[in-house]
Amino acid sequence: MGLRVSRSRTCAYAAPGYAPVRPGYRKWLCGSEITLSGVISLVVAEITCRGRSATQESAQGRGSSVHPRSLPLKVRFLAGESTGSYMTRLATRNGLTASRLLDSLGEGQSAPDVDPRYTELYVNRAARGRLAALIGRPVGELTRALPSTSDEHLLPDNADGGPVWKWPWVPHGGYLVRGCALCATVREVDEPVWLICPDRWHICVRHGRFSDNSRDDKVPFIDLAPGPHVVEAERRRVELVRRLGPAGRVLVADAFGVLAHEAVRAPRLGTDRTTPLRLLPTVVKVASAMISAERRRVEGRLTRVHQREWLRQAKSEFRSDIGMALQAWSEKHTLPRTPVQPRPRGTHLPLALPHEEIGGMQSVDEITCVPWGVLAMTERPYG
Repeated sequence: MGLRVSRSRTCAYAAPGYAPVRPGYRKWLCGSEITLSGVISLVVAEITCRGRSATQESAQGRGSSVHPRSLPLKVRFLAGESTGSYMTRLATRNGLTASRLLDSLGEGQSAPDVDPRYTELYVNRAARGRLAALIGRPVGELTRALPSTSDEHLLPDNADGGPVWKWPWVPHGGYLVRGCALCATVREVDEPVWLICPDRWHICVRHGRFSDNSRDDKVPFIDLAPGPHVVEAERRRVELVRRLGPAGRVLVADAFGVLAHEAVRAPRLGTDRTTPLRLLPTVVKVASAMISAERRRVEGRLTRVHQREWLRQAKSEFRSDIGMALQAWSEKHTLPRTPVQPRPRGTHLPLALPHEEIGGMQSVDEITCVPWGVLAMTERPYG
């Protein structure tokens, strides 16, 4: 081609429509490592503003009209990935450090030596829009793939409404769990991927792998080929949540709570890494049994007679100790003050006291209404 690209990092330009910045201040927008005619160069776009007064900057507001150009090299989404993990991969793909790429999102704060396996990156609405522009994807697609970019987890806007990000040491909610390496390979990703999950574990139904937040590189996952019933239980759990919505997550959490009752004598979550695998098949059965009683309850149709009959059937289906725990659970689920209208099957089950609202990153021990402890009292659950 005969085309050569300068190695200079001072290819600054000020394009129309960019928001003003401090005089003489440079803002890196994007960059990538490309090869043209055998010359590898780091091409970085930045904006430089010279001669603008502080009054002009204050009047127009930083970041209000910035439209960063899309990065030349993209990385594919992995569902449920943490924003920190995705940004780290995106920076590596474009030959940048994570801190350099973060400069293009706006002003931010970062703990020293942050690692996507330990903490999560958060953005406000303006910075989310910039990230969508950098990767050339709609905001809706971004929020579906990266849970921490959803409205629920956005940082508050600052005084001037500019883009802001924060990468603290402690995630605001949820747990960072190792993603399935086989799923990553299918998406042409050859580096570790970290998911942000409401609980400390994740089961890949497609490849039959269990992973958690143990950070154990010697045993990064557990192969579930010897336990296909666990994979099937996870498939049923996912379907239950898809069908019932947030109420499905509530019932699963309460089912974990039921099994944590002292009468049941089952291991509590956090006893060891495999505890979720041992509990999950029974949890899904218990949650499925709860559906009929909970539907009648939120619709105001659960009479004492219905409740006694449901408990009798539950005790016959499960062991007597689980039946005792279910009775204690049902006492927490009284009739709501304002029943909802019956809904056709296939629609989400509404939430009602004692579960009026749940967060997307709340774990089962935070969601369940049972009055007894659900987690084992260990210093570091899951290794």
